[in-house]
This record gives sequence, structure tokens and C-alpha cells, in this order.
Amino acid sequence: MTDKKEMLAPSIVLVCICLVASMLLAATYQITKPIIDDIAIRTANEARAEVLPEADGFTQMDIDLLDGVTEVYEANNGAGYVVTATFKGFGGPVTVMTGMDADGVIQNVKVTDASNETPGLGSKTTLPDHTGKFQGKSGSINMDDKSSSSYVAPVTGASYSSKAVFNAVSAALQQFAAMGGAN
Repeated sequence: MTDKKEMLAPSIVLVCICLVASMLLAATYQITKPIIDDIAIRTANEARAEVLPEADGFTQMDIDLLDGVTEVYEANNGAGYVVTATFKGFGGPVTVMTGMDADGVIQNVKVTDASNETPGLGSKTTLPDHTGKFQGKSGSINMDDKSSSSYVAPVTGASYSSKAVFNAVSAALQQFAAMGGAN
């Protein structure tokens, strides 16, 4: 009988410790989740304001989204739209916000997540030197015809990451056209 008690006691203590730890973890999650969500919303709003500075606020649009497009926000003052799209880069998903004026002309592009891209190569697609190449473009863009005014040069050595950013911006332009914008 003593052997059973000696084997059972540590098991009961371990189960109790696990239950207490699980309850504490659940409580911590419930406390921190709203804070984390608020920070994520604030960060996204700051990024939207960065890509479309003329806007005085944003309202999410409830529309059919094209492949790769994750959200579309309209500026409250009619200054334009911010389209967020995600495409696969070299190391994983690359998320890009594209700010366009009411005529569909790209104002700014911001890569909001390229954390899995190769440092020093793929990460160069997040820099203003690359994202600035999209400013002023509208309608459609290409990475093939260097003589075209819609040509956007990729980052040398980062073809997958460049293609992901290109696809995201291209999807934003296509989403604008699908919403009835000028093409």
C-alpha cells in the first residue's frame, strides 16, 4: 500500500502544478490580448498614415478581395485607399501596404513584414530605395520591359523578395481597378 502512495503522491503534485500553471497562463493571455490587439491596430494605422499621409483617418472596406489582398481601407476624407497584400518571398510571406490617391496613383509603399527574408539581400526590398520605385505608378507595373514607363527594377540578388513586393503592389493596383478605379 505504501508503494502506491509513494507513486501516486508525486503524480498528484505534478498534475496540480500543471493545472495552476495552465490557469496562470490563461489569465495572462486574457489580460495581455487586448493590449497586444490595441498595439497591432495602432501600428497598422500608423503605417496606413505613412503610405497615405493626406488621409485624416481610415475605414475598412467590405468588398471582395483579389488573391493576395488581405484588406482595403478607404481614407475618410476621400484622399485615396490603402491596400495590404501578402505574397510569398524567399523565406516566407511578405506583407506590403500600398497607398494610392483617389485616381489610383501610388503615393507610397511600405513593407510591413519581411521578417523571414534573407538579411542583407531580401531585406533590401523593405528599404525606401526599392519601395520608392513604385511611387507615381498607376494602372499596371512590370518587371520585364525595361523600356516601359511602368517598369520597376528588382533588387539585385533578391529576386524572390522583389517579386513578392512587386506582386503585392501589382495586386493593390488590380484591386483598385476591380473597385471601379481608373485603369
